[in-house]
Amino acid sequence: MNTKTPKLQLLPTEIIQKKKNNASLTKEELSWFISSYLNNEIPDYQMSALLMAINFNGMDLEETVNFTELLINSGEQLIFKNDGKQIVDKHSTGGVGDKVSLILGPILACMDYKIPMIAGRSLEHTGGTIDKLESISGFKVDIPLNQFQKNVNKIGLGMMGQSAEICPADGKIYALRDVTATVNSLPLICGSILSKKIAEGIQTLVMDIKTGNGAFMKNLEQSQKLGELMTEIGKHFNLKVHPVFTGMDQPLGKTAGLWCEVKESIDFLKGDYAKDLYNVTFRLFQQFNPTQNTKAVFDNLISSGKALNKFIEFIEIQGGDSSTIEQKIVHHPKFKKDCFLENNLYIESMDTRQIGFAIAQLGAGRPTKESKLDFSCGVEFHAKIGNKTDGNSPAFSVFGNNSDKLKIAVEKIKNAIQISPKPIKVYNPILN
Repeated sequence: MNTKTPKLQLLPTEIIQKKKNNASLTKEELSWFISSYLNNEIPDYQMSALLMAINFNGMDLEETVNFTELLINSGEQLIFKNDGKQIVDKHSTGGVGDKVSLILGPILACMDYKIPMIAGRSLEHTGGTIDKLESISGFKVDIPLNQFQKNVNKIGLGMMGQSAEICPADGKIYALRDVTATVNSLPLICGSILSKKIAEGIQTLVMDIKTGNGAFMKNLEQSQKLGELMTEIGKHFNLKVHPVFTGMDQPLGKTAGLWCEVKESIDFLKGDYAKDLYNVTFRLFQQFNPTQNTKAVFDNLISSGKALNKFIEFIEIQGGDSSTIEQKIVHHPKFKKDCFLENNLYIESMDTRQIGFAIAQLGAGRPTKESKLDFSCGVEFHAKIGNKTDGNSPAFSVFGNNSDKLKIAVEKIKNAIQISPKPIKVYNPILN
């Protein structure tokens, strides 16, 4: 890993000002700024200023390619031997209740694929796969890169967080973006995601680009621009990128939080799943296995128990307690509140972004880089868009270990749900 800061006769403020004026930064300027930040020669507030300037003014294609390359080269890269198995990965741009990676990873690992998944933590209102995995007792997300590679070679699947070995510059910038409202930027999203994926040594990436009020991309036009940019950037690094567009105008699946999403993923692999979560997971699976009997293959991997067994194997190889799967109570919350809506009406819309922030503030997100997570917290949705409300049954349940935060979350989520006397079509998250 090259951590030496290149020589450049500029001040950080000059580079910030240049991007603030909507000018393109050279590769030398980007390299100096990123290396200086990684080496603690530039403070958080100056990197925040540059990120905000990029967030407002963007980057051109050459800048974005250079930015991505510099993030990759800040750390090590995995190289897998050619043993006939495809090296692939799936990634989501982030949503509320999105636990697809926990489900699809084991399913793909049952086939002739290797999935070295370097996943992220929560960003703003969206949950992070790594945070969810850490709710499993003993599970290690910070493992040496050589051990991670051995695990993938052995069972076909590994998931880890960023470390000093893989894209450390992105890891440091990623944490800063989360707390400075600089997430919603196409070049920053591309650079962050693709640097990790290219460093994994994969050949193919299926991108689940979330679209809607709970996603960073608010409409299909924005999502398609991101998909086109990621596909174009991927070509520069010999990576095939296949964008898939799915909706995030409501939380995905039955739950959103931390441990509750792991539990839902386990239930899915046992054959108990919400229809919208099944449809999104299967749609992504189709990109890897586009044959006439794709659905039969997918369903068989679940019904046979193969995918669940692979998930157990995956937990165990990374130090986790596999008895978790059969335990009914893990991270038992101290408080739970069942919430009712007006009777005999239909859920018309859900402000998923506000729901996500409510869950993050409940304890599933980090208001600062040092914040501790509450693995027990989350929401279970008993009704979503198009469902009729029943005054005798809760529309959603909120749970966690902090009663004050729970009360606030309940009100925020109630305010985020609109109801109507007119029948509403059930929400379909498949957009392409």
